[in-house]
Amino acid sequence: MAKLFGFSQWVNRYNSAFVTLAILFFSLQLFAQNIDGKSKTMDIFAANQLLSKTINIGFTLDAPVEGAWGHTLDANEFVLIKEAGFTAIRLPVQWITRMDSTAPYSVDRNFLARVDWAIEQALKNKLAIVLDNHLDEELMANPSKFKERFLKLWSQLAVHYASFPQSVMFEIMAEPHGELEKVWEEYFTDALKIIRNTNPTRPVLIGPILYNLPYKINSLTLPKGDEYIIATFHLYEPVKFTMQGEAWFPVGKPLEWIGTKWTGTDSEKAGIVNFMDIVSSWAKAQNKPVFFGEFGVSDNADAESKIRFITFYRTQAELHKFSWGYWNFAVNFSLFDVKSNKWKGELLNALISQSKTALFR
Repeated sequence: MAKLFGFSQWVNRYNSAFVTLAILFFSLQLFAQNIDGKSKTMDIFAANQLLSKTINIGFTLDAPVEGAWGHTLDANEFVLIKEAGFTAIRLPVQWITRMDSTAPYSVDRNFLARVDWAIEQALKNKLAIVLDNHLDEELMANPSKFKERFLKLWSQLAVHYASFPQSVMFEIMAEPHGELEKVWEEYFTDALKIIRNTNPTRPVLIGPILYNLPYKINSLTLPKGDEYIIATFHLYEPVKFTMQGEAWFPVGKPLEWIGTKWTGTDSEKAGIVNFMDIVSSWAKAQNKPVFFGEFGVSDNADAESKIRFITFYRTQAELHKFSWGYWNFAVNFSLFDVKSNKWKGELLNALISQSKTALFR
C-alpha cells in the first residue's frame, strides 16, 4: 500500500503507525472522490479496489419483470448495504426483456429510468455499481441472429451513461456459454469498441467462456492497449454443496444433494485454491486486475457449513488479490432476510468483519 501511493521513501523515516494512518486517509479519499465523480481519472487497479467487497442484488432486475422472482429494489437497502461494510453492488439486469424485439431494439425508457434510480441510490451511499448484462439465452443459442440486438444494447447504454463517474462500471455479458463461446472474443471486442467511442476510461468487466469458469481464463484474449478492463470469473465449487436443492440447476440431481456439508478438509480446499491460482497466474502475466464476480451458497445448506465455506472463499479471494462479489443479497443464496429486514449476522460476519486485506498491483 505504501508503495502504491508513493510513500515508500517515508517508511524508514516515520513510525509505522503514522504511515498506516496516512495510507488509510489517502485510500479513503481516493474512494470517496471517485464514487462522487469529482476526481481525476482512476487507473483500472484503483477502480477494481472499489469492488473489493461487493454484494450482488440478483433475482431482481434480472427477472423478466421486477418482483417476479421475489425481490423489488428499495432505497433503504442501499443504506443497509453501505452500513454493513460493502463497497459496491453488482446489479444483474435482463435487458432483453426491456428492449423492442425488432430494430432499432430500443431500451424501454421507463425501465432505464429505474436503473438510473438504482445507480443514484448506489452513488448517494458511496457505493460503486456494476451494470451487468445478464441472461440472454437467445444470444447464447443463436449468436449471429441476435448480434445486432446485443450491440445495439451497448450503443444505447454507452451513450446514456457516458457522463457518469467511473464508479459506474459495465459488464458486457455474464457467463457466456453455448454457441456464443465460439465467437465470444469477436462479440465482446465489437461491444467494447462501441463503448470506447463514448466511454474511453469506463471500467469494463469481461470474463471467459463456459459460464465464466476459472479454468477457461487462459482462453480469454483481451484487446491489447485497453487499460480499463477488469477480468472476472465465477466459482460455485463444489456444486453438490452450493447448489443443493436448486431444482433449476441443469447438472446432476440437486434435490438429492440436500444435506451435503462442507467441512473444509484439505482436499475440499485444494480444488478451490487451484482454480484461484490459475486465475491469479493469468492475471499477473496479463497485468490485469480481477473481480471474483460470483460465489455463494444455496439457502438449503446448513449454517455451519455455509460460514466455513464463505469464510474460506472470501479469505482466498483476498489472498489472491481479487476483489469479490457475493451472490446474493436476498431471496436465495441470501445474506439478508427481507421479511425480518435483518442481515443473517453470522453469514455477514464471515464476509465482512475480518475482511481487511487490500488489493495490490
